[in-house]
Amino acid sequence: MKLIALLLSLISASAYGGTLHLDKAATGKVRQAADIRYANRDETQTYQLKIGKQWVKGRCSSSGTGKLHALLADMNFDGHADLWVTGYTDSQGRVRCSDVWLWDAQAKQYSFNQPLSAIPNLDIDIAEQSIEGGIANCGCAAQCFYEDSYKWQANKLITIARRAQDCERYREYRLDNKNALVIVKDEKIDSADPAQQATENTKVVDWQRHAHIMRKSWE
Repeated sequence: MKLIALLLSLISASAYGGTLHLDKAATGKVRQAADIRYANRDETQTYQLKIGKQWVKGRCSSSGTGKLHALLADMNFDGHADLWVTGYTDSQGRVRCSDVWLWDAQAKQYSFNQPLSAIPNLDIDIAEQSIEGGIANCGCAAQCFYEDSYKWQANKLITIARRAQDCERYREYRLDNKNALVIVKDEKIDSADPAQQATENTKVVDWQRHAHIMRKSWE
């Protein structure tokens, strides 16, 4: 079952104004509330997070009609609630950025996590402890996409599988016993072959259906 959580829509004035105080989590135990403040600048919404006594500027921003959203959820499955801020990076709503701030138990504060935050269209299944992300359409008349799957291993995020298609080839990768991604399937796309074209189109439809499942309730 996909994560369904309390989501707070972040709406603010043109300058930094009121502070949103998050003190309840969808998953994980809250060790410290998260204080966030927001701004709209030239139709782009940005935010700042309070770390200790300082306000730290977030990297993820939302443009167009999309708004930044935030929730507290256990993003690394350690039992502590972490902060997830997400928004659209393009006006068409195709790519969603994320800022993930993991709870640092030793420092007793939220700490920015670059590997999780770098995943486009980040999706986390809390129950299955699975992490996915990717781009549903990167060109070639909607025939180009990629999808990655990740897992936590010894507090490190690693990629365990990948599906990718460009204008000429479709490839699948899996993790070997040395924790390296290796190609397990490599097919050349022949648009002149009706049988293969139908196969490739089916794969694209599968990805699009999965991408729809990945979309959160606010999208």
